[in-house]
Amino acid sequence: MPAPSPFGPDMTNHTADGAGIRLEQLKAPTNDDIAAITRLWIATGLIPAIRDTRQDLENCIAADNGSLIVARMPDNQEIFATMMTGHDGVHGWIHYLAIAEHAQGGGIGRELVSLAEDILRISGLSEIRITIENAAAGDFYAKLGYDFIESVTDQDRRDPHQNKIMRKSLVQ
Repeated sequence: MPAPSPFGPDMTNHTADGAGIRLEQLKAPTNDDIAAITRLWIATGLIPAIRDTRQDLENCIAADNGSLIVARMPDNQEIFATMMTGHDGVHGWIHYLAIAEHAQGGGIGRELVSLAEDILRISGLSEIRITIENAAAGDFYAKLGYDFIESVTDQDRRDPHQNKIMRKSLVQ
């Protein structure tokens, strides 16, 4: 049974800057949710068009220490941002942070990362890590206080690709 979110299942932002954006911990995604997340991940380059996201989503939701957070537009409930966070008992991790192009630059990515940090800090972890695949992502996380720690080779690709791992202390 997944652990309950310390922030509740529905985290609506009713501030003027958030314009009613609804953040939701998705525990039982519908087929429409899965299709919307898949389209977002493909459009943002997180996954290739041939990848099925259902297994990744189910694994996160079923994990005792995983959370899938989505952001929905206030008018039509369209999913326009996602983030998975969880931990392995030692380190917290962020996965699948994706923001639709029309919403990039508005601060939702920064807010989702901050939420992940809060969730993992409450879980008693002292460090969060992220695997990045491109320079833009590295720059984004560096601005949020993440430091580069190592490169790892993605052996699943035909052309081995160097991903980078970054980390941030959660100790305040």
